[in-house]
Amino acid sequence: MGRVPVRLELTDIAPTPVRDRLRARVTVAGLLAAPYNPRSEKSACLEFGQAVLEDAVGRTYVTLPDLEAAELDPLAKHEADMLAHLVAAHGEVVPLLLRLVRPIPNSGVLRAIPVAMDRYGITLRLEYVRAHRDVRLPFSTPVTRVEQAGPQIHALLAKARRLSHTGRILA
Repeated sequence: MGRVPVRLELTDIAPTPVRDRLRARVTVAGLLAAPYNPRSEKSACLEFGQAVLEDAVGRTYVTLPDLEAAELDPLAKHEADMLAHLVAAHGEVVPLLLRLVRPIPNSGVLRAIPVAMDRYGITLRLEYVRAHRDVRLPFSTPVTRVEQAGPQIHALLAKARRLSHTGRILA
């Protein structure tokens, strides 16, 4: 049997209850070099053709060297649990983070919910009556181990508490 064209689509969904939960979609295309046989010690091999990342920023083509060079984010396996915990157990402090958003959000923000977190920071989704926008709050230093995420979030909250209260935000 010859090589078979294959297309694999992966969808990244926000782990928190926000509008438009689709964060990104990755499509990997290539050729399946051999059919899969569960009784065989050999497995099928996908010959990489191209990968495309689509997110709110747009469409990006990813090369095989880029994929091979990419490092796993230390928070990747834990992001969903950490964000869900932040919302469920500490949801009352999340609006404090609005104090760090620049430019200052207008008074139409209905709620702010964490929608993503990686080694570089946390992203809040600011929801308005008919729209939303995502804002990135960077950590002071990139996280290299999952244990560093909590202290980084606490540092952002401490920084937010030090800022003067404007009366124009939720916290």
